Amino acid sequence: MKKITAIILATLTLLALCACGTAEPREEGGKKEYTPDYGELYYTSGDTKFGIMDPAEKVLEALGEPVNGTFESDSCAYQGKDYFYYYDGFEVMVNDVDGTKRITGITVADDTVQTPQGVRIGMKLEDAQKLMGDEFKQVGDVYKYTEGSTVLKLAVGEDGTLTAIEYAVAANDK
Repeated sequence: MKKITAIILATLTLLALCACGTAEPREEGGKKEYTPDYGELYYTSGDTKFGIMDPAEKVLEALGEPVNGTFESDSCAYQGKDYFYYYDGFEVMVNDVDGTKRITGITVADDTVQTPQGVRIGMKLEDAQKLMGDEFKQVGDVYKYTEGSTVLKLAVGEDGTLTAIEYAVAANDK
C-alpha cells in the first residue's frame, strides 16, 4: 500500500510541476506550426510510436479504447480542457493547441510497462541513468532529460528507485 501511495504522490507532484505553462510554436511562413520534436524521447505501446505534440487523433485511434476510462478537467496550461486517456500501465494527456488536439503528456502509471530505452518504475536510478545517459538536469528528486520539445522526468524515492516517469512539453518545464 505504501508503494502505491508513493507512486500516486510522485505522479501528482510531477503533474503539478509541469502544469501551468505554454508550448511555444514555431513560426513557419507566418503560420504557427507545432512540429513534434522529441528525437529519442518518445513512447511506444505495441506497434504505436508517439510523443509530445503529436496530433492525438491518429495516436488515440491506434491505441484503441482506453481500458481504464477517460477524464477531463479545465486546463490552466492550454485553452479549454485537459483530456486524460487511461491505458494499461500508462496515461496520455491531450490538449487543444491552436485548433488541433495534441499529446501534451504521457505518464507511465506502474511497473508493468517501460520506456523504449528500458526504463521502468521501481528500477534503481543508477540503472536508469545507464540506459538514458549523463545529459540530465536534477531538480530535487526529479531527473530531467530533454530532447527538442520534450522533457522526460524521472522521479526518485528515498530508496533510490524510480517512483514516477513522465513525458511533458519542455517549454512547460522552465
